[in-house]
Amino acid sequence: MYMGLGQQTETHVRRADTQEAYEAEKAALVKILTSQYTFTVYALTIGSESLYRGVDACDLFPRIVDARSTFGSIVKRVGTVDSWNKFQDGTADPIITGNCDGQPSLPGTTFLLVNAFGYWQGMDITNATATYLDDLQQAIGHIQDLAGLNTVEIMNGETGWPGNGGDNHESEKGTVAVAGTKNAETFSTGVCTMLAMGVDVFYFEAFDETHKEKSKADNGEERNEGHWGAFDEKRTPKFSLACPTFD
Repeated sequence: MYMGLGQQTETHVRRADTQEAYEAEKAALVKILTSQYTFTVYALTIGSESLYRGVDACDLFPRIVDARSTFGSIVKRVGTVDSWNKFQDGTADPIITGNCDGQPSLPGTTFLLVNAFGYWQGMDITNATATYLDDLQQAIGHIQDLAGLNTVEIMNGETGWPGNGGDNHESEKGTVAVAGTKNAETFSTGVCTMLAMGVDVFYFEAFDETHKEKSKADNGEERNEGHWGAFDEKRTPKFSLACPTFD
């Protein structure tokens, strides 16, 4: 979120995996963004880790193009959000370049949110921050190799670590990401590093939400996401949110 006078935020068409779902959510946004919130939305993302869930980039890209046409005069940026590895491994290349086989070449997407979590990879906290930074740098590097420097606005779309009351998460390799407020504080140093590198970060999340339903991990097991807040439910910070000054 962009703070200060003229504060703006990012919103999204989350259900963009099918054309029908996209059209339904787009219709709702058209009503809202053309009437009430014209000046409050900085960016619009189409899809929420759609590539990670198996949607083809060349199916998603036309919806991004359509959203640019529909909302381009209202918001400053239109793009998508996905897991870091889908930008790093080439899955998202058609969205970045605008080139899909059998389709006319179009301007690529110039706004990308890259999600990266050491936790969901089951990383021990001693390696989690380094993993997070390396993953983002790999993704950003690949995007810039394709699109060129300073042509795509890239942000860290989501990152974070569960505090006390959250669940541990074990990777297929047997390493374990241990929930806990102390570990969340340790992980936040990586967030500060990314900010110091000039990359904006959306921290997941602001406040604990103990009422939330559990989410499913890649292994199918349920995980409690009610304790990921930087603040508890009483709006008390769990640890210092001030980043050190880097010379």
